[in-house]
Amino acid sequence: MNYTQTWRDRTDLSKNEYWKLEKDGLEILKELDRLSTTPFEQIDVSDIERLKWAGIYCQRPKNGKFLIRIKLPSGKLNAAQGHIIADLAEQYGQSELQITIRQCIQIHNLTLNEIPDIFRALDSVGLTTVEGCGDVPRNILGNPLMGVDPEELFDTEPIVDEAVRRFVGNPDYANLPRKYKLSFSANPHDVGYAGINDLAFVPAVYGPAHTPGFHIRIGGGLSSEPKLSKPLNLFVPPERAVDVAEAVACIFRDRGYRTKRNHCRLKYLIEDIGAREAERLIEAITGPLPHGGRTLTKSWNRGNFYGIHKQKQPGLYYAGLCVTGGVLPASDFRKIVALSEKYGDGQLRTTNTHQLIVLNIPEDRCPDFRSENILSRYPLRPKAFSGYQASCTGRAYCSFAPIETKHALNRITAELDERFPSLRMPIRINLTGCPHSCAHPQIADIGFTGGKMKNADGTLIDAYAVAVGGHLGPNPHFGTVLKNRIPADQAVDLAADFVSHYLNGRKKGERFYEFVDRTGADAFQNILNRYQPSAK
Repeated sequence: MNYTQTWRDRTDLSKNEYWKLEKDGLEILKELDRLSTTPFEQIDVSDIERLKWAGIYCQRPKNGKFLIRIKLPSGKLNAAQGHIIADLAEQYGQSELQITIRQCIQIHNLTLNEIPDIFRALDSVGLTTVEGCGDVPRNILGNPLMGVDPEELFDTEPIVDEAVRRFVGNPDYANLPRKYKLSFSANPHDVGYAGINDLAFVPAVYGPAHTPGFHIRIGGGLSSEPKLSKPLNLFVPPERAVDVAEAVACIFRDRGYRTKRNHCRLKYLIEDIGAREAERLIEAITGPLPHGGRTLTKSWNRGNFYGIHKQKQPGLYYAGLCVTGGVLPASDFRKIVALSEKYGDGQLRTTNTHQLIVLNIPEDRCPDFRSENILSRYPLRPKAFSGYQASCTGRAYCSFAPIETKHALNRITAELDERFPSLRMPIRINLTGCPHSCAHPQIADIGFTGGKMKNADGTLIDAYAVAVGGHLGPNPHFGTVLKNRIPADQAVDLAADFVSHYLNGRKKGERFYEFVDRTGADAFQNILNRYQPSAK
């Protein structure tokens, strides 16, 4: 069964589906030269949508400025690529770039007439933006330490590379109902965020010989109706992993919903058919797979890799640097890339927590690395709040977000660092600009979702919905959403009260989300109730 053959005569599809039937999204790649010389006002809205298949996204305000999303599978990056990215950000992107929560790098404020030259430069170092956006397989999330991780069950880099070869630019998967988010990790600390991806591969062993491979989770996703992925009872040998990923893509393509745009994610299909039917459909394509095995899980590390640590290669170390908010000047990015050449072999990684990692540092070079001046701005050991936050682009670039996010969260976390200077147990605060949840507030210790509310005098002000206690890992749980929003300018005081409550009642070594799991959210709700009861 194929969507374009069986659904072409449907009359109840969303407008996006009709656009895709008129012209496949990947066809836009052939039209970039034409569009680069076309005035923005004359470009059809359907082609603006198709530009997402090229990794080009129309930013706010819609006046001809775009962002590009450079795909870095599981965060893999080398120095030659890093220098080109810095060049492009300096020349075209107002000398700034952003590390996304899906291990990509974005450059903003571009115009379409610049795109052909930008794409040629990216292609010269093996980089692409193709399918960085759109109803396609997105950047493949995974363990940024793949290949060097002392705790990984096996190296997932060959699997990630094979998935890229099979998916990126493949017309068979260029017309999915919505985005398709994959995650591969053989690290036991859930660094690939398995609970919130459409399909996630997690480390497992099978049988008396403890054969290494994967278990899979399917149907996760956030936005306004978050759903945790469901574990399946299939054991996937590493060499079959991409086959399974393709099988799920086919199921999603051919059976996924295409009528209501906000109901087309894979999570809704899986919720309706259930885990056992999902297993049956997968095996109908792949053939029989082993059932059973044991998932290898340890405590969730929240995707953090700060500090200098041993790699599995004897005598080599990696260094994880904090990039607060994921935003940095191109000049600083270039300096960090240069550090990877000076102390390592030019290999770097990005993380899904906005970090940069420098790989393959010889042990005797680590002291000199620690003394580099730039680490004062991008520390190896950041403070408990500013180093453990996440935010989306917000109102600055996104048409959906009614609030500013990056600077707002930086202010909140910097103030909390000052109020709690001795805190050593990190507390993760995420701020997302709208209910689409691109900054994952549901899995934060304290999650803020931006919106608007009426103040006591009837004026509209920035406001946040609040959740507490979210986490992934062995027993994932979304944060409890508290009743009533708060004015944005009271967020830091509210968060400080939450932290004080936690510190006064925690057990030794207990993390914030563990405290919420143990004690519940009622006390946090009572704290929030003290804030602006007259606002609506």
